[in-house]
Parts: sequence; C-alpha cells; structure tokens
Amino acid sequence: MPYEDHVSIKTGLPPGIPIYIGKHEPEVTKVSALIYSADGFNIFPEIQASDISEIRSGYGICWVHISGLKDIDKINQILSDAILHPLIAEDVFNTKGRAKVEDFGDTLFIILDIILSNGTELQSRKINIITKEKLLISISETSNPFENIKTRISLPNGKFRTHDVDYLMYSIIDSVVDTYFFGLERIEDLSEKLEERVVHDPNSDIIIEIQSFRHTLIKFKRQVWSLRDVIMHLERSDSDFLTDSTRIFMRDVYDHVIKISEDLDIHREMAEGIMEIYLSSVSNRTNEIVRVLTVIAVIFIPLTFLTGVYGMNFSYLPGIDHPAGPIIIFGIMILITTSMAAIFRWKKWI
Repeated sequence: MPYEDHVSIKTGLPPGIPIYIGKHEPEVTKVSALIYSADGFNIFPEIQASDISEIRSGYGICWVHISGLKDIDKINQILSDAILHPLIAEDVFNTKGRAKVEDFGDTLFIILDIILSNGTELQSRKINIITKEKLLISISETSNPFENIKTRISLPNGKFRTHDVDYLMYSIIDSVVDTYFFGLERIEDLSEKLEERVVHDPNSDIIIEIQSFRHTLIKFKRQVWSLRDVIMHLERSDSDFLTDSTRIFMRDVYDHVIKISEDLDIHREMAEGIMEIYLSSVSNRTNEIVRVLTVIAVIFIPLTFLTGVYGMNFSYLPGIDHPAGPIIIFGIMILITTSMAAIFRWKKWI
C-alpha cells in the first residue's frame, strides 16, 4: 500500500475517509483480543475482524488490540462493526495529528504519542484508544507495547479484573506516560555528553549536534504539552466512562506529566547554557589567537624598523662598513626580541 507524508492528500475529500498519512511505511496489521472479568480471562492471540462480535458476546470486558496500520480495510471493518463515528477512523490513520481526546457521548476517543525505547534517536509513534461500554480498542503503529498490562490481567490474585473498562484505559495511558521517562533519560544523556564535549573539545562540528538537540527538545516538549492537555481533560472530564476511583489515578498520572515538563524546562535552559558555553569557548580561542598574533606583531615592530632603516639606499649608516656590523645588528635584534618576550612573560601576556 502506498503511503503519503502530507496531509494535503486529503484536500477536497469528504470527512471520515480513512487514508494513511505518515512518515514511515505502515507495518503489517495484526489483531489480538483479550476478554476478562473478576472470574477469569481468555486471550485470543490472532483474530479476524469477524471474530470480534462473537468474542464480545462472552463475559466481562473485551480488549481488542490492533498493531500496524497496513490493512486499512480490515481496521476500518473493525471500527465500523463497533459502530464508531467515521471521524475516528480518519484520525486513526493520520499519524501526523496531535494528541487529543474526543468525547462522542457513547465513545471516548484518545490519541497519544508513545516514545520508542529502542534505537539511538528519540522517536515516537501514535497510540489510539477507543473506549465504549465493556469494550476497549487500542491501535498502535508498531507491535503491541502493552504486554505488561496483559501480564497484570493474567494474575489470578490481582485486583485488575475487579475494575471496569476505565481502569484498563488508565493503565494504557499510564504505560504511555512511562515511556516519556525513557525519552527524558535519553535527553539527559545527550545533554551531559554535549556539555562535556563543549567544555573539552568545542570544535565546529558540535554546533550541528547542539542544534539537533534543541530541535529534539522542542519536539519532545510539544508532545509533553499535548499529553498534559489530554490527561488534564480526562481528569476534569464529567464523562460517564471515568469513575471517581480512576480519576484519582489520572491525577497521579498528571503529576508525572508535570514532573516531565518541569525537567524538560531545565534541560531547555541547559541547552541554552551549552550554546553559550560553546560561543564563549570560540570567543576565548579567538581572543587567545589574536593575543598571540598581537604579541608577535609587537615584537616584530622594532625589528622591522631596523631592517627598514638599514635597507634604505643611504651612503652612510652606523656600522654598515664595519666588518662586525651585521653581527652587531643581529645581536641588537636578538636582544630586543629576548627583552620584549621576557617583559611579556613577566606581564603574563603570553
């Protein structure tokens, strides 16, 4: 399936048309399901769109997870069978949209950015969470990032199964927020390495890395701000999907996001400080070079004067006809050079 990088591809189309838009080629679509209640649970590792209706007819809460956005028809069929608003399908396939939360009355739709923990660069992918009565559909661009939640559900003595579907939604959001701490740690490592390099080896290549680091900070900060808006909206929302007990957990997640945002502000100030250190280092090196050149120029001023005088075409100059004249002149030049160098060293100018 071809994929488009520009939202302009949707220009002129009616709303609700699912078109994949993203920077990366979509991965293969895989659908799994999990149904659970206080009495037990059952996992369906790989299912078809037609199997969801039968699975939902069973007991408890049904969690359907879709990884990979390659098969648009399959995903759109699942969303249509769940009787969801067509704008949800449009937003699911637009991976360049911002994080947000939409309340459609009987459906709560959330878009978040999840930070990938693998690789050396700070990358993010979209996570979509669709909540209805006793049903939650999560859609991710990559493979299932919520295996830890499945493990918690499978625990026979855990309290996870005693909660409603809103607690499952909170758990997914909490797992997404946890990935931002991985991103924050990576930014901290980059900041420390850049600061060390600027202090010890402020070469011209590092300016590119500093600019790249600043762009990463800006992008990450924008994602954190969007995440904060989503969590704050959920915490203060009067939606029927959220119980009072889950709102308390949401408040805790909001505190985590605020902590991440505050730490990012610190690193942004550090990035500005690193740039100032680099500019100061370059300025100091320039001043050092200028000072050395000035000292050399000052030393050569009297020497140039002597060579200029004795280089003129006069018939008589002191010592010009004397056999030891050149030695005397060279001795005077060496004496001047040595004396001026000693004075500069005593004044700590060199």
